[in-house]
Amino acid sequence: MMIFLFTLIDYAAFGLWILISIALSYVLVQKLNFFGGKNLSQKILAIGLIAGHLLYLVWKKLWLYIVSLL
Repeated sequence: MMIFLFTLIDYAAFGLWILISIALSYVLVQKLNFFGGKNLSQKILAIGLIAGHLLYLVWKKLWLYIVSLL
C-alpha cells in the first residue's frame, strides 16, 4: 500500500507556516529587537524557519516511503 503521498492538510499547513514564519520573524526582530533589529536578520530568520519546515516535510516523505516498504 502506497501511503507516501502528501495530503491537502500537509500543503495547507506549509502555506500557513510560511505566513507564521514571516509574522514571527517580524515580531521577534522588529518589535522585540532581537538580533539587532535589522531587516537582513528578519529575512534570514524567516528563511530559516521556512527551511526548517521544508526539512520536516522531506523527512516525513522519506519516513512514509520507508514505512510503505515494510
